[in-house]
Amino acid sequence: MEKERLKKDMTESIKEKGYKTTIPEEEEYSLDEDYGALKAFLLDIGCLDRLSEWTNRFNIFDVLKISKTEIRHSNMLAWLLDANENHGLDDSVLTGFIQYFVTNGADDSEVFKILLMDTHGFEIRREWRNIDLLAISQEAKCLICLENKIDSSEHDNQLSRYEEIVNEAFPEFRKLFIYLTPDGGESSNPDRWCPMGYQDVIDIIENAKSGRKLIPESELLIDNYLETIRRSVVGDEKLASICSEIYTKHRRALDLIYENRMDKASELAELLRQWAIEHTKAGDISVNLDRCIKTYTRFTTPGMSSILPDYPEDSERLGSWKTRNPYFFELQNHRGEDVSIQFVVGSSGLTDDMMATVDRIYQAFPPKIKKENWRYRTFFSTKRVKVGEELDRDKLFEQLDRLLKECKLFEMKVLEALKA
Repeated sequence: MEKERLKKDMTESIKEKGYKTTIPEEEEYSLDEDYGALKAFLLDIGCLDRLSEWTNRFNIFDVLKISKTEIRHSNMLAWLLDANENHGLDDSVLTGFIQYFVTNGADDSEVFKILLMDTHGFEIRREWRNIDLLAISQEAKCLICLENKIDSSEHDNQLSRYEEIVNEAFPEFRKLFIYLTPDGGESSNPDRWCPMGYQDVIDIIENAKSGRKLIPESELLIDNYLETIRRSVVGDEKLASICSEIYTKHRRALDLIYENRMDKASELAELLRQWAIEHTKAGDISVNLDRCIKTYTRFTTPGMSSILPDYPEDSERLGSWKTRNPYFFELQNHRGEDVSIQFVVGSSGLTDDMMATVDRIYQAFPPKIKKENWRYRTFFSTKRVKVGEELDRDKLFEQLDRLLKECKLFEMKVLEALKA
């Protein structure tokens, strides 16, 4: 299970980079083979020269590490859509969005009314009532409601909720709903929300730039943004092809480098371990560092171990993690963006008495996914908590303390259920 989870994380990350490959289901490497793979890669380091076309370019979005941050893309679009901002494009980007909507989603009876609007009167709002981007013209009695999705998808009927919000706040307004995604996929309500892809955004911005003389700072920022969209959102086919060739040739070495790279997720993992160690010293939990990886920081608690005790040292029994304990609280690191804690029981090694206890917990707290033959069961999970773009140790530890309190409350409920 551990290796399967790691492979899944690696495969998803590789796909994000544009590599067209798969990771074999069962493939083991010795330490000597790992060293050999790294040596072969270093001897062929010149293969990376083919990437200089992209790596030698200055890009402010790469410097700030926000090339795939959804909120930053929305901020950039808000700036470009505002005809009164200093980008030098006037209302051409806003007009481009309106023309796109007319071409792809407007009712025929509304076309001329929409196209003849004065676009200079639009006010741009960010995160108004949680809506990504709202452009409002009081004079034209029209609004554009844009939902931007890059690394996430719809949830909790949010599009329907946004419709209700704007209909209630602006009942007399003409409304243009746009659903923006990397590939222009349809929303859950395609009749109401016009789908738009980031390639369409590129086309609109490039058309707006055509024939205009922009100040150097503005032109650099806009060009950097267009390049970021092509490479990190839409996908650069030439770049993806070169990366795929290099990866195929040096897959093991690159996997090792990727696994051990320092990124936000790695920094977060280190902080999670520090938090777990502090609480272990305080006696609140017991972290198992041998079973911690970047995505999971695993620990047990005195309360839960009184319910599901460790196997005796003189016993040959081992749990599903090859440890003496049959369960773990898993502090999950979701790609460095947010964290949560789940309570998982492994079936391996359980005695009849322990299985009976697990069955009683199952009755009281049935898992979302029910299986007859199971190896791991997740009985409890906290909600995900966002950690913020900048990792603040004190704030993070406060968030983790609150999640631990939720775990302790779950323990109390389990004890009460077992006493009943």
